[in-house]
Amino acid sequence: MAVGLTPTCEILWQAGCKMIFVPQLCGHVAQRDLNMRTSHPDIWIAGDAAGIEEASAAMVEGRIAGVGVARSLGHGDPSDQAKRLDDYRGRIADLRGGEVGQKICQGLQCCTVNQWGV
Repeated sequence: MAVGLTPTCEILWQAGCKMIFVPQLCGHVAQRDLNMRTSHPDIWIAGDAAGIEEASAAMVEGRIAGVGVARSLGHGDPSDQAKRLDDYRGRIADLRGGEVGQKICQGLQCCTVNQWGV
């Protein structure tokens, strides 16, 4: 959800997700892992709630989040999921390859964790 060029993430605040201000992503965003899972174990993000970016990147983030959710629920074939994640991560890397993408990648370094501690 977004209004203009600022992430609208009030529901993430209310849910208790760890939030961080990242200027490169145009505002406060939830910290997330590589599969788009937030610090709240039941919430994944994608699109403008994850930071302002191109719509094509939002769609790929949604796919990454979808695989992450399926994995967490024990659904699907882990080998297929790994292949899909590799494909989606390659796509999103291509989308972030330009000058604007460099700025976005800098912002993502500020709010992405490898995985959440249990």
